[in-house]
Amino acid sequence: MDKQYSSQPVEKPSKWILSKWRRPNFQNETSPDNVNEMQGEGSRSNETKQPQQIKKRKWAIPDDESEKWSKDVIEFFNNGDSPFCYSAVFFNSEKLDKRFWGTLLGYCNNGYLTPNVRIHILNLFNLFNLFNNLYINLFVQHIEGWAGRLINWRSREVQQGRTLNLRWTILPPSFVDSLLDSCNKNAIKFANGKVSPFPSFLDIDYVYFPLCFGSQDWSLIMIDLNSLDLIMYNHKCISGDRYRERIHPILKKIAVYFTALLVNIRYWKVKRRQESNITYGANDDYIRPENETYGNEALYVCMLMEHLVTGKPLDLADGFKKCCTNYRLFMAEQIYFWRCLPRPCNV
Repeated sequence: MDKQYSSQPVEKPSKWILSKWRRPNFQNETSPDNVNEMQGEGSRSNETKQPQQIKKRKWAIPDDESEKWSKDVIEFFNNGDSPFCYSAVFFNSEKLDKRFWGTLLGYCNNGYLTPNVRIHILNLFNLFNLFNNLYINLFVQHIEGWAGRLINWRSREVQQGRTLNLRWTILPPSFVDSLLDSCNKNAIKFANGKVSPFPSFLDIDYVYFPLCFGSQDWSLIMIDLNSLDLIMYNHKCISGDRYRERIHPILKKIAVYFTALLVNIRYWKVKRRQESNITYGANDDYIRPENETYGNEALYVCMLMEHLVTGKPLDLADGFKKCCTNYRLFMAEQIYFWRCLPRPCNV
């Protein structure tokens, strides 16, 4: 595996995960240079640290049985200690079963990360006259988790007082659903900083979120709050007809609702700026041939997310396919590293 994506130790554990949750095989490793902590979060330093007050998740509990867990994600997938596990990169108790890990590693589902689709089932349970219509949201677990890892990394950097330019937030795919649902309360909470660890839009300059236009048709959206430009980062060439028919209407709707969201959080008044409309366009700097991105569309968006918010380079020296294979393992290692236990009522 590329050194670029191999897990490396970090200086100290997160303040919201108890140190006893760490896998014991990492406890005696030494910590290398922490210039780029985003290279991995695979272990801790053996230096003696003063105990710190740690914020526990309400839905998670510490447990000494973690020493019985599979030592890494590959072992868990091949011969796991349980049918599923949980990871603290998620903001709820998502059950991550072997299909989740197999898909992320590229062993299942042809490597396709589950698209963010809405299935409309007509007259389901009609026999019992329970429902006439049922809508089921299938959220993107992998991308949701990766966005969670990045925003939690940002939160840790801020807590540790590191002098980094972190004037950004990265929101999960579910944010778009909340935004387009007439800027409901969930969208407003993401924007006003009421949902930890997401910062208030008043304290940042850039907002990132992944967007799925259809089956495996992914892009990364960036909104510059200073210039009020919405930029869509494409991973493949898009024809003019397809842009006009499918993409332009969605971008226009996002721009309108995002402007309304800024009004709801009193952005213009607090910033003492004149209210303006958001303009939108596309960025083609990261386009790859379709034969390269086939099966890796959502994965490539995850790579771009990390690259754009942290500055981590896209090392394609060994070829795009090899890079994607390495990044799959890197993602799986990082999500599994934050493995934790749910409360008994969620098991």
